[in-house]
Amino acid sequence: VQQWLGALTTSELLWNSITAAVAPDLFESGFSAFSKVVKEVRRRKKNSAPVDSWPSIFSGLEIIANRTTFSHRDPGGSPSLFDLLVSLGQNHHATLSLADVHAELDYSPGAMVYIAGRVLEHSVGPWINGERIVVAHFMKDAVHDRVKVPRPSFPLQKNFLELVGRKPKPAGRRANKLQI
Repeated sequence: VQQWLGALTTSELLWNSITAAVAPDLFESGFSAFSKVVKEVRRRKKNSAPVDSWPSIFSGLEIIANRTTFSHRDPGGSPSLFDLLVSLGQNHHATLSLADVHAELDYSPGAMVYIAGRVLEHSVGPWINGERIVVAHFMKDAVHDRVKVPRPSFPLQKNFLELVGRKPKPAGRRANKLQI
């Protein structure tokens, strides 16, 4: 387990950093919950779980290799706890389908998608050629409940505009253009 966690660390630090940039409340919620879990495990000193080596702000990872995923919603998380899906592999042309919003996203190697997995029904059907690997990151509501960490709020468009240095128009005015 330690060797596997060590191999994941560099990638997870990158994905943690991206999460901090695009979903700062999600990052803070995950980081805070995980920090409290580590303190609880250290206090007990009876558990030999490799908690200190866990490299992610997400409480769980699932590796999906060369499998289709049937249409589903993810149980166990809060609606505002976004999942991070990282598509890896070689030479495949997969599509992530979001049935509720009638959308299909390119899910080729290198794609990263944040999704409200509990809210949006999603699937990946058969793909053309190559090997497909997905690292699915998620946070469990039970972890947040146990350590009493509130869930993040949903991201709002104004949050993204503020990140790129643009100010949204004041409420009540019709906003067809962004103010810079």
